[in-house]
Amino acid sequence: SSGINAEWPLRPGTFISRFSDSGLTSDLIHLLGDLCNEKNIVRLIFEDCELDDWVLLSKVINQTRIYHLGFHSCTVGDEGTARISQLLTSTASIASLDLVDCKVGCAGIAALGVALMQNTSLKSLNLSKNPFLPKGAVLFFRALKGGNSTLQFLSLANTCSGNVQVIMMICALLLRNTVLSHLNLNNTGLSDDGVTLISESLAHNTNLSSLCMSSNGLEDGSAHEIAVTLADKNSIQHIDLSCNNMTQTGMHVLIQSSTVQGQMRRLDLTSNKITPRQYMVLVKAVEDLALVGVVVF
Repeated sequence: SSGINAEWPLRPGTFISRFSDSGLTSDLIHLLGDLCNEKNIVRLIFEDCELDDWVLLSKVINQTRIYHLGFHSCTVGDEGTARISQLLTSTASIASLDLVDCKVGCAGIAALGVALMQNTSLKSLNLSKNPFLPKGAVLFFRALKGGNSTLQFLSLANTCSGNVQVIMMICALLLRNTVLSHLNLNNTGLSDDGVTLISESLAHNTNLSSLCMSSNGLEDGSAHEIAVTLADKNSIQHIDLSCNNMTQTGMHVLIQSSTVQGQMRRLDLTSNKITPRQYMVLVKAVEDLALVGVVVF
């Protein structure tokens, strides 16, 4: 049966809703809006929900003070994303939006792009586990390259599957955007060629502080490209290269470059291709360079 499940205390002002079977009825939507206002809810998260009445849901949300709106594994699709995009242009309260594994297609991504051209409040956007194709991505990345963008955190993990056109758009974003500080490209099929393009763009970027490229099949060639970039840049403080195919050689180059860079706080090289003996050699290198607590294996 359908129902609201509020899990307290999770975080002050947080409400998680889970619905099944008949989904989110109009009565429950009204109840949800009343509850958000009565309890001063500012973080609203839907998980595994069947969402049908987007007109009513968006109207109710627009009357609340929600700053974080999350949808995880919900039936959002392009229609729902279009409604959410309208919310971004009509309310200034939403600063964080998650659309994780919500079947957002080209039309939905494009709708978000149109909204972001007008929105000046959104700081965080998580689009992980949605198909990210060039047709919808053009407007999206154009919005983020514009002077009005306030987005600081963007997650595209498990999205573009190595699509060269999308990767090129990401590179153009890094060249033009002056606000984005955190970018998650985990499991996006970058490969070594993609990392070469990303590294070239990073050479001209001065605002990105965190970059995640885990699970992309990266090898030592990528390690060298990234090392050169790190040696020339001072803004990146966290880089995640875990679960790739780098060997001791590439990892050692990265460790050396992090000392030159000087601002690195965390370099994650967990689960790459090294033997226990090589692990000990790298641990000693970290200790010799006084990087204990910075590099993780």
